[in-house]
Amino acid sequence: MARVLLTGATGLIGRATASALAGTGHEVVTLGRNPGSDVICNLLNPIATTTALETAQASHLVHLAWHDGPRDRWASPANLDWMAATLHLVQEFARIGGQRAVCAGSCAEYDWSEATLTETSPLRPRTLYGAAKAGTGLALCKGQGALGLSLAWARIFFVYGPGEPPGRLLGDLISNLRAGQPVKCTDGLQKRDFLHVDDLARALSRLLDTDEVGAVNVASGTAIAVRDLIAEVATQMYHPDLIQLGAIARAPDDPDLLEADVTRLRDKVGFIPQHNLNSGVADILRAEMRAL
Repeated sequence: MARVLLTGATGLIGRATASALAGTGHEVVTLGRNPGSDVICNLLNPIATTTALETAQASHLVHLAWHDGPRDRWASPANLDWMAATLHLVQEFARIGGQRAVCAGSCAEYDWSEATLTETSPLRPRTLYGAAKAGTGLALCKGQGALGLSLAWARIFFVYGPGEPPGRLLGDLISNLRAGQPVKCTDGLQKRDFLHVDDLARALSRLLDTDEVGAVNVASGTAIAVRDLIAEVATQMYHPDLIQLGAIARAPDDPDLLEADVTRLRDKVGFIPQHNLNSGVADILRAEMRAL
């Protein structure tokens, strides 16, 4: 198994990915600003990043770190900083002898006027976040040959999991229901391709172990109405009466459907989700109870 450098290990996706990688026998080395990281480094500092990579001496890289403020991530100029930091990280990783990388992209890179999205669907991001991800992914996928690196760009769709912060759907929903407070929602008719974070982590781990390169959609492949996810959480928390669907207007440009074509993930990577909506929500609520 490989020595894998993992960035963003303390985030929602990173925590699950660290466990998934270790569970398949990889030696995981975490890199970040958190004092608990194996290698402490601010990735926005290019000199510190180079030093950290030389210290880690990893053959494989899973790069998840990015600006992820729940309230400003779509428009923050920090996205440009992380674009530059990611390009530097991967270049230096390759220079030092890194062999294989999986980096986190986003469905926000795509043209959302198309409902079902394949890896060859047009890229027409609506936000600075999506544009920064798209530009970074295009450059790295095109440049991997020149860098002497094998790189997959994982376009992640809609993830849900335990410990979501305020400002994210489940974070707000669970905290309000636990407090017995009404939850104002949109009509919830928009359909999204949700994937439990543990399934997402398994997909990233499997992708790292393949030789697939370029963009790969990482999702369930089946979109559900947002109101169905909300209803499942409310039912399992015994508070469906507190959900107020339609109390908040949806944005005029909110797409009705965003669904991934996961043919490549299924056929080339061999990934199939383990959780359905019921089991995924139940797993999250158990984890939330343990954390109390």
